[in-house]
Amino acid sequence: MLYKPKKIMPFFSVIIPLFNKEKFIKQTLLSVLNQTLTDFEVIIINDGSTDDSLSIASSLKDKRIQILNQQNKGLCASRNLGIKTSKGTFMAFLDADDLWMEDFLETIYKLIQLHQEQLIFATNVKLLFPNKTPNLNSTTFSIDKKTLMTNYFRQRKNILGPSSLVINKLVFEEVGYFDETINYGEEDDFYIRCFNIYNLIYYNDFKTYYRTGLSNQLTAPNKNFERKIPDYEKYLKNTNNPDLKKFLDFVHYRLVVLFKMEKNHKLVKFYKKKIDISNLTGVQKLKYFLPADLFYITKIIYTILLKNH
Repeated sequence: MLYKPKKIMPFFSVIIPLFNKEKFIKQTLLSVLNQTLTDFEVIIINDGSTDDSLSIASSLKDKRIQILNQQNKGLCASRNLGIKTSKGTFMAFLDADDLWMEDFLETIYKLIQLHQEQLIFATNVKLLFPNKTPNLNSTTFSIDKKTLMTNYFRQRKNILGPSSLVINKLVFEEVGYFDETINYGEEDDFYIRCFNIYNLIYYNDFKTYYRTGLSNQLTAPNKNFERKIPDYEKYLKNTNNPDLKKFLDFVHYRLVVLFKMEKNHKLVKFYKKKIDISNLTGVQKLKYFLPADLFYITKIIYTILLKNH
C-alpha cells in the first residue's frame, strides 16, 4: 500500500551528499525511489566527484531528484547546502553508500503522526558487510518498538547513524547547521547541540543499512588527511545536564580506540586524559587499557575475515 501525505510542498527532503560512490549510488537512490511513502524530494549534492558518480546519479530520471554541484567542500558543507535548498518539512539524511528499507520514510511518518510535538526521529541501523545482499522489504510497524528518549546523553553505545536520522527543519534554526570547520566527529557535535534541547523518538527496529568493511574504511590512514575534531568539552559550560560528561567520556573513548588502531600514541594519550574511566562499561575499560599493538593486530584479522566473508 502506498502512503502519500497530502502536502503542497514535499513532506520529506532526502539529502544525499555524493563524493566518489560510483559503486553504490545507484542502489542507494533506488532504495529511496522505491519507498512506500512517495511524498519527498531528493537533493543530491555532488561534492566534486572525480569518478562516474554524477553520471550514474543523473541517469536515474525522476522529477523528484535535484542535483547540485559544488567544488569539494566536505560532508558538512554538502549537508548544509541540501538543508538550505530543501523545500520539505523534515530533513532525511542518507549517505551515498547506505540503503533504506522500502518503508523507512513510512515508518518515520507514522512516528511523526504519533508524536506531532517532537522534531527528531530515528530508527535502528543494521550493518551491511561486503558481498551480502540486503533485504529491503517492508516489515510490520509496531508501536511497542518506539521509545521517547528525553535524555539521549545516557547512551553508552552507538544507536544513531546519519542515514537513519530525520529532523524537522525548525531544529536547524535553533541549534545551527553542521559545523563546516570540522571533518571528523561532526555528527556527535551536532547531536550534542540537538539533544541538549530536544528529545528523540527512536524506533528500535532497523530500517537502514550501513555499509561497513569497505576497503577504504580499513586501509591505513591517509597521512595527508588532517582530522579536525570538535572540542566537545566546550559544551559542558552551557548545560545543566549531568549526563553530558558521561556521554563525552564515551565519545572520547571512541577516539582512543580509533587512534590506537592507527598507532597514534600522542592522540591516544591526549584523549585518555579527558576520560573518567568510571563512566565506561567493562568491555570499554578493557579496550581502554589494551596496548595499541593489539588493536592493530585485531584490525588486520578483521580485514582478512571480511575479505573471506
